[in-house]
Amino acid sequence: MRTSLLLIIATALIAASPLAAQNASQVVLAPGEVLAQAAGMGQVRSRPETARFRLTVTARANSAAAARNACDAAQRDLQAKLRSVGVPDAAITVLPPVTSQIGFIGNEAYSDDETPNPAGAAALLAMARQQKIATVGVQIELTDMNRLASVRQVLLDREDVTAQPPTLSLRDDTAARRAAISQAIAKAKEEAEAYAAALGLRVSRIVRVFDPAATSEQPQVWSQMITLMNGGTGTEVVTDARVGMEVVLAPR
Repeated sequence: MRTSLLLIIATALIAASPLAAQNASQVVLAPGEVLAQAAGMGQVRSRPETARFRLTVTARANSAAAARNACDAAQRDLQAKLRSVGVPDAAITVLPPVTSQIGFIGNEAYSDDETPNPAGAAALLAMARQQKIATVGVQIELTDMNRLASVRQVLLDREDVTAQPPTLSLRDDTAARRAAISQAIAKAKEEAEAYAAALGLRVSRIVRVFDPAATSEQPQVWSQMITLMNGGTGTEVVTDARVGMEVVLAPR
């Protein structure tokens, strides 16, 4: 992704902005030199080493006790299915179950002319009082990535499970982050050189490299979503890095 270069030239323009003048005050420009900023982004995709699934198992019944029992049975069945595809019980954390009442009053509570329909509402309320829903949260910490596709399929096959996309990560992302930073710096330099060439100038020197205040590191889940939107497979860890670069452009 190419980021446009912001030209800050001209003493008059710099002086017009107190903040810009403050940032540029330490840079001494020779006659014909121009101060400019470039930005670059690096992205490294790695095979994940861990995957964390967060999901909810849901069951419904006519009483709270029955709903809890059904939810417990569904959770045990899910754990058995996960065990059958190689997920150890130690990798599964089960949260305390929660029971609540089902109830939704929709269009049936109103007549065609939008006036209240007490009879319709009463019937729905009676049904809601009888129906209970029980849920239990489950977290899966997967460290064997050969099981990733199987776990996803187990969850997709179940109508009683609502799951978020897994959070994929590396045990140590130091090397990936360094590679992403190197890419970001290289792209920022390319931008600076391309812009300088278009102006008939050259990059004389790099004044500083900094973390752009407006672009903080993306959370892993957002990086994964963006990667999926851009044609990714959703089976990679995406490590992002962004840098800003202040450069001096000089006559050739």
